Amino acid sequence: MKHRKHRNLWLELTVIVAALLALALLVYFVMIVSFQNGISSTNVTMRVAGKIARTVFDNPSNEQIVTVGLMMRYGAHLGLFFIVGTVTAFVSMVIFRGYFRIIGIFLSGVACYMMAYYTEYFKQYIDGRHFQMTDVQLNWLGCLAGIFFMVGSYFMNRLLVKLSD
Repeated sequence: MKHRKHRNLWLELTVIVAALLALALLVYFVMIVSFQNGISSTNVTMRVAGKIARTVFDNPSNEQIVTVGLMMRYGAHLGLFFIVGTVTAFVSMVIFRGYFRIIGIFLSGVACYMMAYYTEYFKQYIDGRHFQMTDVQLNWLGCLAGIFFMVGSYFMNRLLVKLSD
């Protein structure tokens, strides 16, 4: 019995370390994407938006391409920070146990909001970039969706385990 507990402890520590490393890599990726030069970021977005617009419309106008680019940008904010929220909530749920998970989820929300705000805040110091509160809101909504997804999947898993007994 003692050997099994020892092995489970190592498994838990491995999962915690792997989750923290995944979160660190994700934060690094967010920083790389967020702190790109404004001109290169816009060029990449508009090039991809042009390709998408040409597949949707026969002869897209510049306004249609810009609209597709804006939708891509909004989707990127929501999608990337959905992943950030999910991973942050997962890490907090692995580290905190029992009723302390509530504190962990709260702390992951605080960490997500800080990342959502400060990735936008520091953009104003990068050439061709600027701070936009709507981007902070999109980042925060993506994080909240990820956190709610993780919490919901946790409770769904608990319910399914109880129903299978």
